[in-house]
Amino acid sequence: MEKATTKQTATGGKTDRPGKNPRQLISRWYSLLFSDDVYKRMAGFLLWGLVIIAVTWVVAFFCLPDGVLENTMIVKKLFGVQGSTRPGEWGLKWLGETAKIFGREFSPEELFDNWGNILLVTGKIFLHHLVVVFAFIFLFNRFRIRRLPLGYLYFLVYTILLGIAAGTESYTYPPQGDAVWGTIILFLRFALIEWFAYGLLAVATLKWTWVKADSLFKDRWKKVGRFFSWPDLVQDERDLLIFGFLFLLVANFSEAKLIVFYGQHLL
Repeated sequence: MEKATTKQTATGGKTDRPGKNPRQLISRWYSLLFSDDVYKRMAGFLLWGLVIIAVTWVVAFFCLPDGVLENTMIVKKLFGVQGSTRPGEWGLKWLGETAKIFGREFSPEELFDNWGNILLVTGKIFLHHLVVVFAFIFLFNRFRIRRLPLGYLYFLVYTILLGIAAGTESYTYPPQGDAVWGTIILFLRFALIEWFAYGLLAVATLKWTWVKADSLFKDRWKKVGRFFSWPDLVQDERDLLIFGFLFLLVANFSEAKLIVFYGQHLL
């Protein structure tokens, strides 16, 4: 009888487990950003990043003036978005004023001008983002404070500014529809894809540490590798690195189509 009571008590002790408090849950979500599994890191930046974008979007919408980031590098591009008349001129010279494909008549000048400028502007936007990625993600990820790479800090700032740009309608393209849903659709067309690409590139290069310190000001920086060495990446990290660049190119192509459609490449 005594053994049965003891066994029942022990069993009851095992089933009576306290639930996780919010602090433990937040700590667990935060630790995803530094997991050895790159896909858990991806889940971490999606979880935190989308929440940050949503919060900053709402705060900026109600508290900040419209177009506050319109003239910043969040919206503007290092190499501009200026197009050229040459593609249309080449089309006119090679094929004449009109041509036919599968029985359908079209204007070579208009076709070459449109798609030639889309590709040209895509290249300029992609070069802009390559400079940003190599300077503020790849280079910054070479420095680490405890387990936090500095590239993560840039990505956090970029995420906040992106939410502010969306909330204040700082993008120079007209909303795709009504004021609220049109802004959301515009954001989904290219800005969110760019943000996702940045996140993939950041988490894929988490371990690109060159020097690290336990504190920003109180500790000495210690070398843990060579600066010009190509860091070893596991297969999953290489895959996300490649996908990051592909998503970035897709986002840039989508934005270039908007620029050409609204004639901003001619300004």
